[in-house]
Amino acid sequence: MTIGWDRLRVFDVVARTGSVTHAAAALHMTGPAVSQQLRRIEAEAGAKIVVPDGRGLRLTAKGRVLADCARQVADAMRQAENDLHREEEYVDHLRVAAIASSIRTLLGAKLTGFLNAHPRVRVTVEDGETADHLGRLTAGLVDLVLAESWSTSPLPLPAGVVAERIAREDLFIALPSGHALLSEPRLSVHDLAGERWATCAQGSDAHTAIEQMARRHGVELDVSFYVADHLTQLALVREGLAVACVPRSGEEADSSVTFRRLDTELHRDITLLSTDRTHSLALQALIDHVTA
Repeated sequence: MTIGWDRLRVFDVVARTGSVTHAAAALHMTGPAVSQQLRRIEAEAGAKIVVPDGRGLRLTAKGRVLADCARQVADAMRQAENDLHREEEYVDHLRVAAIASSIRTLLGAKLTGFLNAHPRVRVTVEDGETADHLGRLTAGLVDLVLAESWSTSPLPLPAGVVAERIAREDLFIALPSGHALLSEPRLSVHDLAGERWATCAQGSDAHTAIEQMARRHGVELDVSFYVADHLTQLALVREGLAVACVPRSGEEADSSVTFRRLDTELHRDITLLSTDRTHSLALQALIDHVTA
């Protein structure tokens, strides 16, 4: 059996994504081209390696064996490429997914220095929910994820994903001016039982964390506003329409909003997520720059 390295690289991505469509997107190929490579691999291997599974693909037993080999080959090829070009200027396109607040308060400033140091590296950034970003990371559609993990609802990591904490943010209750609870230096969840809330979208990590924290104290939140961006939540607080639980970064300084701590510890970690695969030199440089 002789299978070309390029085809093994294609199969490695198919095995990771479980989808011809996702593999094609990650490899910048067309779907028919990826399918053709799979057929050629099966012909060369003399075995069926994938079977349809819903809208995706499932590896056969022999496919799983070959996938392990394909991963080793892909990592070895990446390492060889790194060794050959270590002293050269990096040229790459890196794709980063992040929650909006981390782009605003952390990533933007880090990228300025990185791109000045590596002008031939292109970095594209997209915002959104961590749960969606995790799927795109494991599918090879993004290279790095800046995620949030709340103390009351820690982020579960899929196999093959590694995390490094880069910041820990305390969380505060934001109250509008004139609120009856402003005289309290610290609040309990029960103090907030009758309040209207602004939170992130239902099902998001942030909403779930706050909801679970309240339920542990026997309180059901009355959420009237589902808004992903914390600054927009604070605008609703400022108008006296809601209270919110947000990290306090200093950028939202406003005399019409007051922040109070809860009597139960609540924080969120900002973590950098990547795969456990061999990274390109440019990607490793970006990781080192963001975590420094």
